[in-house]
Amino acid sequence: SRWVSGAEAREYAHWLRAGFDALAVGGATARADDPALTVRGSVAPRVAPARVVITAKDALPVSLQLVRTARAVRTIVLTTSDRAGAAAELTATGVTVESAGSLDAGLVRLREHAGVLSLLVEGGGRLAGALLEAGLVDRMYWIQAPLWLGNGAVPAFAGLAPRALDAAPRWSAVERRALGEDTLLVLDREPCSQDS
Repeated sequence: SRWVSGAEAREYAHWLRAGFDALAVGGATARADDPALTVRGSVAPRVAPARVVITAKDALPVSLQLVRTARAVRTIVLTTSDRAGAAAELTATGVTVESAGSLDAGLVRLREHAGVLSLLVEGGGRLAGALLEAGLVDRMYWIQAPLWLGNGAVPAFAGLAPRALDAAPRWSAVERRALGEDTLLVLDREPCSQDS
């Protein structure tokens, strides 16, 4: 099966995408799912969001549609690798390659060099977990489908360090609603207290 969520949730996701400067996925998700990362359906963004692949690896296959269509839709690979050969191959296809030593430095680079002020990260689990662990997420749009894939599935948030209940970050639910059979939960990170 290609879809986890239903048609209403996918329509909402495209509406949400239209409001961001860029849409991002991790390198493993780009390689496994070959996403288009574009706004489709009835909504038309004022400016089409850029596409960003955040990866520690030095290259993406040029066969991916993100790479093949990079001249038509602005595409950025944010990597922690410096291998010039891989960067040159991607650059030749129209992809912009940005290098940074960490996620937070990479997000600064996207803002300062690529003008990305708002970024919607759609997956995968390792990238989502790394962003949460680094405290780099302000708002989460979590669409939950009523199915369970079990232990062999990709976790929504991988690599989070274990925490005691009283030390776990708290989030505020700002919206809950049904999207067909699925559920949307919008969470904002609670601000740090003055004494922490």
